[in-house]
Amino acid sequence: MRANYLTGPVRARVPLNGWRAASGSSREPTAAVYESAVTLVRLLLRHGVSEAEVEGTTGISLERTRHPDARVPVSQIERLWQMAADRLRHPAIALELHHHYPENKLHFVAHLGMRCANMRSAIEHWRKYAFLVSEIDDVDYVVEGSTARFIYSCRDPRYTARWFAEHFLSVALWFAKCFTGHTLKLSTVRFMHAAPPNRAAHERTFQAPIEFGASENSISFDAGFLDLPFRTADSYLHHFLVAKADELKARLEQEARVENRVVAAISLLLTRGEEVTLDRVADLLKQSPRRLRQVLEGEGQRFRDLFDEVRREAAARYLMQGMSISQVAVLLGFSEPSALQHAFRRWYDTSPGDFRQRLSAGSLGLPVFDSRPHAPAATDAHS
Repeated sequence: MRANYLTGPVRARVPLNGWRAASGSSREPTAAVYESAVTLVRLLLRHGVSEAEVEGTTGISLERTRHPDARVPVSQIERLWQMAADRLRHPAIALELHHHYPENKLHFVAHLGMRCANMRSAIEHWRKYAFLVSEIDDVDYVVEGSTARFIYSCRDPRYTARWFAEHFLSVALWFAKCFTGHTLKLSTVRFMHAAPPNRAAHERTFQAPIEFGASENSISFDAGFLDLPFRTADSYLHHFLVAKADELKARLEQEARVENRVVAAISLLLTRGEEVTLDRVADLLKQSPRRLRQVLEGEGQRFRDLFDEVRREAAARYLMQGMSISQVAVLLGFSEPSALQHAFRRWYDTSPGDFRQRLSAGSLGLPVFDSRPHAPAATDAHS
């Protein structure tokens, strides 16, 4: 059944049996529960929320989260963020969650990063091993003259959410101070989502001009900071952590569905403003188009339908984040806004403008992952 954005909140669709890896029981990409998810759960329990309520609302099995390498579907993590923001009455929880981390209780990838020589190396390692934290997250940095930008992006537009961007950028700032001993002075902060009603927490966290509705999620700073030595550097321990990280990454990538890797490639091509075709995606994944088509069909998918699904889910999410129709059209590779409007009517039987009005009225629920085969893609999609 089609995901319905117009009839109220959507309930959890994944069985309440958390799982450690993408073992084929779900189409969804997964994310580690350690440390952000378990910290959110801990805060909820401290505020009187029962374990049964957390499990019923999010779909996460708390018993499973007690395993250090537990992973759950990304939609469950998103529901957990939303539940924490609502029940703790803290809309900016993503910006400040790291303040609640127990001392030295960080994800494996964070421990690897702190053993690097400097911030440049740490970001490169973070990008290489981001898959260990979540299948949908990606980080990078760009140097332009004397300014550097740390960028967070979502590899799967079907799961774009403000929580992830706010958490990653605030944690990056916190890591920089912890690992170097120096406060990173920012020149600009950018978020793709719309400005919240109250910006106080954002201004307190970043101490810099903040742009909402931007083309990327990023923080800008003096490029010289990239090479500032880490006081936590340890080349000996770093060697062994990298070896373990390579082992874990190989295992998780082997277990992950090819469909999710295809979505990540589609997202990359859209970000670059390039044409999205099966041939280009196959090239990025280092497979032949014929073989990739066969593997997708084995997982019950067709490339054309998957591309259409990605844009359908992402269009609603981007509009819910406050982006303009023209901005969404560019992000999703439509030739012009009218092409997006035509596709949107096909997907949801309403216009983007009407969708926005319903959103403003508070009558829309959260998008949900849809595993149903869909109607043929619009002419902008390529098979």
